[in-house]
Amino acid sequence: MTIHRPAGLTAGFHAHLQRAGVPGLIHAGDQRAPTSWLITLHSHEVWELYLQLGGPPTQWSMAGEIHEVPARSLLAVPPRVPHAMAASSTAPYHFHFVALDPAAILPPADLHPVWRQRRPFTIADAGSLIPLSELFLREVTSQQPLRLAGLSHSAALLLIEVSRLADGRLADGRPPGRDAAVHPGVAAARQIIRARLADSLTISELAATVHLSAGYLSELFRAETGESPGRYRARLRIERARLLLRETETPVTTIAADLGFSSPQHFATAFRDDTGKTPSQFRKAATDTADG
Repeated sequence: MTIHRPAGLTAGFHAHLQRAGVPGLIHAGDQRAPTSWLITLHSHEVWELYLQLGGPPTQWSMAGEIHEVPARSLLAVPPRVPHAMAASSTAPYHFHFVALDPAAILPPADLHPVWRQRRPFTIADAGSLIPLSELFLREVTSQQPLRLAGLSHSAALLLIEVSRLADGRLADGRPPGRDAAVHPGVAAARQIIRARLADSLTISELAATVHLSAGYLSELFRAETGESPGRYRARLRIERARLLLRETETPVTTIAADLGFSSPQHFATAFRDDTGKTPSQFRKAATDTADG
């Protein structure tokens, strides 16, 4: 197994796993990329899972379609399907990836139909995959007792959770990853909020854009996401701010303005309420950790 950092990345690694001793594992990585990082056209003989943790949505071109992958979402690419980023990202972004053969890792009886079809799919709101992906990558990068067991079991856990998230989406004729439980108006509203994160759209403006009444959209949004549209926007702003503070040297005042906060003081208060630190304290802690 070899691990290296591709030139041009802000941080992260790419691990080649063919010789790790676990059949079905090909490669994996954790990468923090600047806007200049563009993944060009390529394909693999196995499935590749791309899990975006932070940053603006990335767009991927494959099989004649564009797939948008926002933060906390998964893109799954089947074997031998050429794919590439359709355009450079508008801001730094953070992602995990793994190329693997589910049929070599999971018992035949547990192999979900999603792995037998040959269509790319996305899963929105795939936050449950993040700790499992982190567990797998810890096994990739550390030399511990029972490492082979750790690699195989953590890879299986990751595949099991993807299978569960995709469950039921083939049986009803819908493409896997498109959640039948999410109202189209809510899905559209979330996409608009992500695309216009700096804009303080009112619930009435958002509702008019998705052709619903303000009251109905607000009720639907909270029922299906557990939070209001305003809270959803605020959470995404803080997630973007954490990424920019950690990965760039952009001034705090510029970050505040770019994310739509009314003032640096408003940004500092919201950020401290969410993280327990001011933006400057968070950046210093992240820098100290990276230097250590």
